[in-house]
Amino acid sequence: MNRKSKFLVLLLSPLPGLSHLYLGWNRRAMVFFAVFLGLCFSGITIVNMSHHYSLSSTFGPLMFFVIALVWFLALAEAMGLAGQGTDPDSLGTPDSYQSLEERGLLLLSDRKIIALALATIPGAGHMFLGLIKQGAQLMAGFFLILVLADWLNVSVLSFLLPVLWFYSVFDIYHLLEDERELHLDSSSLFDWFSNHPGAVGWGLIALGVIVLLQRIATPLLGMFIGPSLQAYLGTSLVALILIAGGIKLLMGSKVEENEFPPAREPQRDENSPDEGLDTKEVEQ
Repeated sequence: MNRKSKFLVLLLSPLPGLSHLYLGWNRRAMVFFAVFLGLCFSGITIVNMSHHYSLSSTFGPLMFFVIALVWFLALAEAMGLAGQGTDPDSLGTPDSYQSLEERGLLLLSDRKIIALALATIPGAGHMFLGLIKQGAQLMAGFFLILVLADWLNVSVLSFLLPVLWFYSVFDIYHLLEDERELHLDSSSLFDWFSNHPGAVGWGLIALGVIVLLQRIATPLLGMFIGPSLQAYLGTSLVALILIAGGIKLLMGSKVEENEFPPAREPQRDENSPDEGLDTKEVEQ
């Protein structure tokens, strides 16, 4: 067993993959190096796009956190391999090499690392796993919302982008919990939209109303009223929409309660034999 120097592993750690290359894990080194470069490239691309759409403050820290996490994962794994002194040439058959994660030698398999890294671009990780349709839907939805938020100048759509980003990452992680059996039906975000067309329709109507109010009604009102009164009207409109939505939800819950009335206790017949026995016992 040939143990490597942990100090040299630490010195080579600034670039993920060099420590594994020093330890003799050439394939693992290529995976970490490719993932690190890919994350840097995708991070720069997404941050530049989000900066154009005034969202750099949201995705910049997220991409930095992911890159730092990959760096720490590579360092922790390399330090563990150096301490154990495991030589990849002594692992034997390819089957034992694939089970390194189960044996505790590797923190994550190559497939998990690549898929999670690609998941930082919504949809790319799903395409890597073979879920082409779902990956295309996620990617199209993410960039469509990004473009619409800037083109229509509707900032309320921006909150959907972090939701889709986190959904893409964590959905890939859960899909890879058991790599031997990929759960194709466990990720059904867009299936919900297809099964609830009414909710999608109301959402599109609400979006259209918001666009009309923000791009047409607001400039027209600005010609006749002052900016302070215009702000009050906008706040009042949003409050009325929220109140109407709350009333709708309350009415819906009451309707559901009326559809399922509480169960009543069964009434016994006066001439039933059980009651006759009870009355006789009372008389005695």
